[in-house]
This record gives sequence, structure tokens and C-alpha cells, in this order.
Amino acid sequence: MKKGHFKKLLASIFAAAMLVCVLLVPGFAKTDAEKELEAANAQVTALEQKVADCQAAMTEAQAQNRRGSYGFFQWAGSKSAMEALDNAKYKNLIAYGTAGDATSLDNLMAALDLVDKVNEKRKADGLKELVVTDTMMAMAEADADAYYDLNTAPKQFTVNGAKIAENLGTFADAAKAADSWYAEKKVADEHPDYMSYSSPNWSQVGHYFNMSSKKYTITGVGANSRPRAGTKFCQVYFSSANGEKTYTTKEYRERIAEYRVFYDDRKEDLQEAQAALQEAKVRQATAQRIVNAEQQAAATTTTTAKA
Repeated sequence: MKKGHFKKLLASIFAAAMLVCVLLVPGFAKTDAEKELEAANAQVTALEQKVADCQAAMTEAQAQNRRGSYGFFQWAGSKSAMEALDNAKYKNLIAYGTAGDATSLDNLMAALDLVDKVNEKRKADGLKELVVTDTMMAMAEADADAYYDLNTAPKQFTVNGAKIAENLGTFADAAKAADSWYAEKKVADEHPDYMSYSSPNWSQVGHYFNMSSKKYTITGVGANSRPRAGTKFCQVYFSSANGEKTYTTKEYRERIAEYRVFYDDRKEDLQEAQAALQEAKVRQATAQRIVNAEQQAAATTTTTAKA
């Protein structure tokens, strides 16, 4: 046997022996490619769980979002507001979250314009501005929806057994609603005796009475804009928040915006997790190809050595 051939034979035998060590000896050091594959597999497993968790969170957020203001109240932990909608006498007339319904997030936001317009009138008359609560907002929404179908005052709610005051009307926008109700001030100025619930003529000044009463400090508004001439507005008034947190319209709009960001964040979280998983699977596939190539090369060397 030639010297060169002998060296090649020894090299082949050594390579075969090393392959046996790799395949049979427990704990033998992994190659860099095998280590990379192991890390890639772990990353894929972790990200698959992350995607599942984000999908569950997104599904829950979608369910809340579809219910409009009810989902908002749920997110905010406002149980009394949710109960007001759940227990409304005409709850069957509420189309939760649908376009035009008072519980849609767009109308929840838009209805606050009425509070601003009424507060402008109150401020001009030297009165304290009204603030809102979730429960009063929910009551006004339920009444606006009922008013749309019944075309009369629903009178669905009381607070601790006391009636809540309520203004209803169909108008092009919130400004016209406030202007129309405030216009009754002229009659009230001419007939101050009308400004009493006991007056037989109270209905001529009732809207102005409610919106300008000093005793009312809390309000809620609803706007139903389903396809029909004008928007059905409802504003309710009460003298106490009953321990519930109150908000200015600015603060309330910020809360609605925060809720919308919460929904968008769940969507972005899912998209980011899905994108990361796809990248991890590419890494995993690349590492697997390198490991396969190394194993194929080792197997070829072994075959050659045997030959």
C-alpha cells in the first residue's frame, strides 16, 4: 500500500470514529449549528404561545368593541353603568355598538357635545357646569334608543327611588338642541310662576328648567342617529353622583380615546407577535438545513471511509 493511500485510510477511519462518538456518546458537544437549531426551536415554541395569548386578548377586545359603550363600561369597570343598560325597561330597543345607535362609540363621543353646549348656557347664566358619570351616560343612551322607537319619554330610570330629570328632542345637532331648550328662558322670564313642577304650564319651560336648575350637578347624554330625520337627543340630570366618579367632557373624551388605544394595542400586539413568529420560523428552517447538511456530510464521509 502506498504511503499516501495509507494516510487517507487512517483519516477515513478517524472520521468514522468521530461520527460514532457524536452519535453514541451521551453529552457529546453539540456543533454550532445544532446549538442554533436548539435555540431557534425554543424561540418558535415561545412565540407560538405568545401568538396564542395575543389572539385570546384580541378576541376579547373585539367582543368588547362590538358592544360599543357597553364594552367601554366593562373595560372601565363601571358595573352600575352596565347594570343600567342590562336592566333598562326597553333594553330590547338597544342595538349595542351598531352604527347610529346611542351605544356606538362614535355617538358616545358625539353626544358629549350636548353637555358642552348646555354648559355654555349655564355658564352664561352664572351657573356651575355639569359633570358626567358613566351611569348617567348609560341611562341617557338607553333613553335615547327607546325614544327613537317610542317617540315619547321612556321614563325608565330612578336613582335611589327618586326620578331623574330628562330632556328629549330631535335636532340636526347638539347646538340646535341646546338652543331650542334654552329658548324657553324667554317664557320663563315672562312667567316665573311656570318654573315649578306644580305649575300646569310647566311643560312650556320644562326643558329650560332642567338644563338651568341649580340643584342639578350631574348629567348624562345620549344620541341616536339611525337613518331618520334628525338625531334623537337625550340629556338626563340629577343632583348627586352617589359616590360615583365624575368627569368633565374633556376627561370623558380622553377616556374614550384611551379605550380605543387599548383596542388598537391588542391588535398591534397580535400583529407583532405573528411577525416575530414568522421570522423565528425562518431562522428555525435555516438552522435545520445547516444541521441536515452537516449530518449528510458526516454520513458521506463514513460511507467513503467504509469503501
